[in-house]
Amino acid sequence: MRAILTYHSVDDSGSPISVSPATFDEHTAFLASGRVRVTDLAGVLATPADEDAIAITFDDGFANFADRAWPRLSAHGLPVTVFVVSDHAGRTNAWGGRDQPGIPTLPLLDWDTLARLAEEGVSLGAHSRTHRDLTRADDAALTEELDRSAAGIEARTGRRPGCFAYPFGAHDARVVQRTQARYDYACTTELRPLAAAVDPHRLPRLDAYYLRGAGLLGRWGTPPFARYLRLRRAARAMRDVLTGR
Repeated sequence: MRAILTYHSVDDSGSPISVSPATFDEHTAFLASGRVRVTDLAGVLATPADEDAIAITFDDGFANFADRAWPRLSAHGLPVTVFVVSDHAGRTNAWGGRDQPGIPTLPLLDWDTLARLAEEGVSLGAHSRTHRDLTRADDAALTEELDRSAAGIEARTGRRPGCFAYPFGAHDARVVQRTQARYDYACTTELRPLAAAVDPHRLPRLDAYYLRGAGLLGRWGTPPFARYLRLRRAARAMRDVLTGR
């Protein structure tokens, strides 16, 4: 099974964007064990569909990535991509100046730290300028969110991002078409592994929030693991229907 893992924050809040340091340590031990190939986004897409492979991503660029996640990943030589909200670097995840119910408001990585992480081997991707729903942006605003996020990251770190993550996972045909012209890959929040044939600008990912159970990630690729993912996907689809998402 090939898949892309998504993390956000490594903290003890128990929120939907959080995994605890203890859980992340357990995940890192599995990822470093050699049981599954861990590679970058290009590598996981190039892996044959019948083989096991994982790419690791972090959305939003929380400051605790530098303190809690990267030291563990780098110690084992595990590649990772961090998707940066360029206008919020050095600020917080209060998108639009508003706290989000049930989500901790936390500091984000500043540009000096992002540049250092890039020098140390972290791949930087773009996550828009302001973390807005791009499907609700007009054409001019959409272009600005896509172009200026990449330009800002390149100007401050010297690295031009080749991949993008849709804020909130929100995308439609127009957003995807605009993204294709600017980035090699784009990630959604669709909860499933990579299929044999995959659209590089509609990449699904597995949110680590659903993999917090003890030993769960270690069942990677087994029939029980696949069944668990199907159940989680169905439950999330039902939630979205009930909430009108």
